[in-house]
Amino acid sequence: MRRGVTLLGRAAVSENGRRTGTTAGRRRGLLAAGALFLLLGNVRRLLPFFLTFLAVAALRAAETRLQIFAPDGGTARADFNGEIVYARGPSVPVRATDGEVLLLADEIRYTQATGIAVASGNVVLTRGALRLLADKITYNSATRTYAVIGPRFTYQSLNVTGTTLQGGPDKITVKDAQITYTEPGLWAPVLHDSSLTLDLTNQNLHAERPRLGLGSLGLFSVPFTSLSANDPLLRDVSLRAGYRASLGAFLDAGLLVPARPGLQLGGDLGFYSQRGLLLGPAAAFKVERPDFVIEDTLRTGYIHDYGDRQTDILARPVPEDRGFVEWRHHEEMGENFSIFGQLSYWSDSEIVRDFRPDKFYPVQEPDTFLEAALTENNSVTSLFLRAQPNRFFRTQQRLPELRYDQLPTALGLGFYETFAASAALLQERPVTPPGPMVTSKRLDSVYELTRPFTPREWFSVKPVAGARLTYYADATGGRSTYTRALGEIGADAELRASAIYGYNNERLGINGLRHLVTPNLSYRYIPGAASGAAFIPAIDRGAFSTYLQPLGLSGTRDIDRLSASNTVRLGVDNTLQTRDPGYGSRDLAVLNLAVDWRLSRAAAQRPFSAVQTEFALMPAPWLRVDAFSRVDPRNAALREFNTGVTVRDGDAWFARLGSHFLEHQLEEYVLDGGWRLNEVNQLLARFHYDARLSRLVEQDYGLRQNLGNLWLVRYLIVFYQGPRRESSFGFNIEVEMKKW
Repeated sequence: MRRGVTLLGRAAVSENGRRTGTTAGRRRGLLAAGALFLLLGNVRRLLPFFLTFLAVAALRAAETRLQIFAPDGGTARADFNGEIVYARGPSVPVRATDGEVLLLADEIRYTQATGIAVASGNVVLTRGALRLLADKITYNSATRTYAVIGPRFTYQSLNVTGTTLQGGPDKITVKDAQITYTEPGLWAPVLHDSSLTLDLTNQNLHAERPRLGLGSLGLFSVPFTSLSANDPLLRDVSLRAGYRASLGAFLDAGLLVPARPGLQLGGDLGFYSQRGLLLGPAAAFKVERPDFVIEDTLRTGYIHDYGDRQTDILARPVPEDRGFVEWRHHEEMGENFSIFGQLSYWSDSEIVRDFRPDKFYPVQEPDTFLEAALTENNSVTSLFLRAQPNRFFRTQQRLPELRYDQLPTALGLGFYETFAASAALLQERPVTPPGPMVTSKRLDSVYELTRPFTPREWFSVKPVAGARLTYYADATGGRSTYTRALGEIGADAELRASAIYGYNNERLGINGLRHLVTPNLSYRYIPGAASGAAFIPAIDRGAFSTYLQPLGLSGTRDIDRLSASNTVRLGVDNTLQTRDPGYGSRDLAVLNLAVDWRLSRAAAQRPFSAVQTEFALMPAPWLRVDAFSRVDPRNAALREFNTGVTVRDGDAWFARLGSHFLEHQLEEYVLDGGWRLNEVNQLLARFHYDARLSRLVEQDYGLRQNLGNLWLVRYLIVFYQGPRRESSFGFNIEVEMKKW
């Protein structure tokens, strides 16, 4: 049977409902005095005030109500100090709650006269997002404040320990505090402070003399006293050391630390024995509200390079004073408006390749743009700016482009329309003067009307009709302006078929097979698209690509160099699936083929394009095979062939062999592998072979360590062969903190 006592204010009410203590007598005296005061005074004027006083007193009593229960097998007894002592049962602790705070403990002592409960032994206090463990907690039920000995608690992403704690509904103060954002350990960064206050209202930390260190060691002071509980204690921590013949011995470190809530400041500092000192400030800023989010990051670097700088991609000498600026911006207002942009300034084409190779190889040409987009009523309105502050890369600049896109919209009777319009100032600067600057002021609009038909569930056809009108204010070829009007007709058709087979393979996890086949046919006729080419500034033109380009006016971006089209695209998509208990089904194999049949063509074009084939085989989670090929249908000559085979045994080891072949351009093979030695160490290797040069152009041998599930340490030895900017040998040690 559960025993309990309900405490109302400072008057205790036992289970049989009898009022105890002297507080009831005091309350009766207070009511009598109030009645006498009303009789002697102005009853009508003071009656509202008195009723309000009684209501507030009643609410206050309700707020401070505390219930304490001894569980089955526990005890509740009164001792000689006037305390009621509650002891836990064999497997369940004592429980106390006032509706806002929950206390669990081996023992709770409650004093009725003071309204104070003292919990000891495996104490847990929970209030909202705060969960606090302690050796002993003293809780005042009237003021809802508590004093804690040996506190340990988590809040948001914080883990906090200390010697003592004073807390209440709005804030808590911890003495001799230690804060981590991960599990405490030897390698965990810790913030130490003699007195730390956590504001529970705005989720901010306020420190007196904070010091940052590892484990129990506070190594150095940090220049902040206020920090958001949602901000990381450290951000973008990195350390690289090693040797490269082109750089010499080097040591490079980066760090961001909190400066105020939502703002981290820091920088990068690198020493290269054969190049000099590379340094630059860095910052990260984030503000997050229910209807507003903004994020910014900034990285910079400058070096007076006294080493062998060689030449840039234009064969010009690289200057001594070198630097870079990288800025990223992301902003969201509500659900419909967003801004995204980045700035990438390089003093020369090789600055990032020389000193930040891990940032260079994924993106070898920097891009600078800013886009604001508003989405509403099935449409997108955007303002897009693209600039090129670097003179050694050729870029189609938009200064800016205002665009409106209406997404497919139902008109009735089964018809759908799409529409887009834009106004743009385009500019392209030559990378090698004295080439001319090309400028274009352009107005463009495109309209498309479709009417899908689905006579059977396995067949659908969608006729298409469209038009495009483009106006150029800066025409060439002796004309000041030029207007081009184009029309198109076409159709897209699909057949869908499937078959089910009762094949099962327990080893590969195959539970039945389903084969999906989708033959498709598309046709577009756009006469006269090449007309007026002599009068159009060719800025938005085609880029090199081996894939089939979009058909139709609405999907084309290179509108300044269009050509007449009378094209049929034939294709067939195949997918082989099996049942999957987690996702319903999973793909085992994919085979897609496509080819263009040009009924009319330009002088250099052939009647048929190369047949493109995409293939992927995933018979089991530990095996994946990918392939892409282009074959000339006239003589079956292979124009392009890219493959990849990946084999893995869980997280124990993996290997991937990839190949890249492009006729008369390249033929190379890349092997990547990794072998997990234990929970901390993993071996890595990479080999890159160039078959056209018969040379192993790159060899990488490395060891990666995971320290405390927080720090990633990588040791890497690299060998290069052949003429390249990187030296023939390199040795790196890299330390990076995981995101937390």
